[in-house]
Amino acid sequence: MIRLANVIVAHTDASAAEGVLARLSHNGYHAMHATSREQVLRLAEFEHPDLILVGDVGEDSIGLGNCLKQEPLLADIPMVLLVDKVTAEAAERACAAGLDDTISMQDDDMEMLSRLRPLVRLATMHAELRHRACAAQPFGVTASVRATAPEGTRPCVLVVGHDRDGVGAVLGASAEVITSANLYDAESLLEKRNFDAAVVTTDADLEGYLAFTSQVRNNPRLFNLPMVLIVDKGVAPAEVYRRGASRVLVRPFDSGILRASVLGMVRRQQLRWVIRAALFESLKEPTRDPLTGVYSRAYLDAYLAERLDVAKTHDRHLAVVFFYIPNIEGVRSHFGDDAAEHLAQQLGQWINGLLRAEDMTALYDKNLFCVVLPDTPTVEAEVVMHRIAGVLAYTDFAVREVYQPVKVWVQVACTDAKTTDTLETLLARVKAKLD
Repeated sequence: MIRLANVIVAHTDASAAEGVLARLSHNGYHAMHATSREQVLRLAEFEHPDLILVGDVGEDSIGLGNCLKQEPLLADIPMVLLVDKVTAEAAERACAAGLDDTISMQDDDMEMLSRLRPLVRLATMHAELRHRACAAQPFGVTASVRATAPEGTRPCVLVVGHDRDGVGAVLGASAEVITSANLYDAESLLEKRNFDAAVVTTDADLEGYLAFTSQVRNNPRLFNLPMVLIVDKGVAPAEVYRRGASRVLVRPFDSGILRASVLGMVRRQQLRWVIRAALFESLKEPTRDPLTGVYSRAYLDAYLAERLDVAKTHDRHLAVVFFYIPNIEGVRSHFGDDAAEHLAQQLGQWINGLLRAEDMTALYDKNLFCVVLPDTPTVEAEVVMHRIAGVLAYTDFAVREVYQPVKVWVQVACTDAKTTDTLETLLARVKAKLD
């Protein structure tokens, strides 16, 4: 069975862990139970975990999580404190010790999965860094295989809404806080500068704030932005999560839990930016297509062959998407080679900019871009595919020496890797869907 991720649940009480294990398994995760530090390390050596939930294993769970983070094998694996009930003291201690979140075994599926999913993607980003660096070596390109969160960087947090909860005061000592009571102004601020997180303090007009949250989450530049929503008692958190919240806090809440939640997400967001920059260290002249600036076909073949082998060996999702833009040739015939090449270059940049950092873009053939989405089910890849195709189709491109907006039409195709695939059969299948 294809796995969304490998998760280790560390807890001495089998009955207490059983519910979490069952829920994770039911939702596509390969969940494994460990009852001691030693068993966690043994499982990690052979099972390649993407996430570790550290509960009660007979020693201080926070200390254990911190120690596991120091193990070279586990240094890049997100670590979550698993407790029966979340307290401010535990959440703040866990955050200070470098753990990535604190969750309760009593959380419902929507809460738990919404919180764990971004951490699994963070593990994918770490793995992608290693895979790209490995694929770049035969081309004579040396790239980083690891990235760590920057130290001492004061985060910038946007507080949206009438801050009746005193969020600015709670975070003020640990972050630069910018407030905006007006949703339109908040959206404008997000477009003008980078924020590490946003806290949305809702009021009676809940739908307006949920619409704002959805809009941010669907923005190609902002879809990774961590957003904490503070809602009144009686509001169903499940609906808030569906609209794009990273964390939902219900009034009244403890300021320590808010602080730990926001600062943990900030650290994760800052790490994402560092990994994103490191990922492109593998995109150098020997691996780059000279026309479009994305990865070359030669690099794609080397990288995808290795990625496919990993997906088959570890039962992981691997999606491949093609974007074909046939009317580049129309631009060429009407306006010349330079105009066509400038348009192709812009399309490569746009596709790259609309993807997650861990997704890779290469030029497969003339006017045909290939995107690889690791650890991504086909249904999710198709959403990404149609979103990007829609943006490209509705964009007016400004092309050198062409004194009118240029529109493109886009043909798309998507497939997922199968256990019987070779590199050739995988690419041939998606190509056949395009034709």
